[in-house]
Amino acid sequence: MKNIIALSSLALLALTACGETAEAPVVEEKLGDYSALGTEPGWAVDIENDEIAFSSQNGKDFTLPVERTKKTASGWEVRGFSDTSNINIYISSGETCSDGMSDRSYADTVKVQASEVGTLNGCGGTVTEGPDGAP
Repeated sequence: MKNIIALSSLALLALTACGETAEAPVVEEKLGDYSALGTEPGWAVDIENDEIAFSSQNGKDFTLPVERTKKTASGWEVRGFSDTSNINIYISSGETCSDGMSDRSYADTVKVQASEVGTLNGCGGTVTEGPDGAP
């Protein structure tokens, strides 16, 4: 009788284990390499290999490690900082943007807040219209 109870318990445990659903793996979204630019004053941001390179016409250039990348409801937030510089990049995905000088349109609208240069507005992502993009 003890053997029957033990076997019944084992069978019940086996059936219970089979009925459990596996949890879906957590998929972390990554921004990947990204470029943005703006005019008046001219500036550019390149995010590549976990570094943010900022350059501008006024010579306030710097490169910082990416400290945080966050997916938001409207796009992405990327942050980098050091003892002397900092940068916050706000990407509004799918908000078409024109750079105003080259007849190009881009997939995203970008706002950059950087030390020593303040807040800058521009465009980023894929060229969607113009010389380098779709007609």
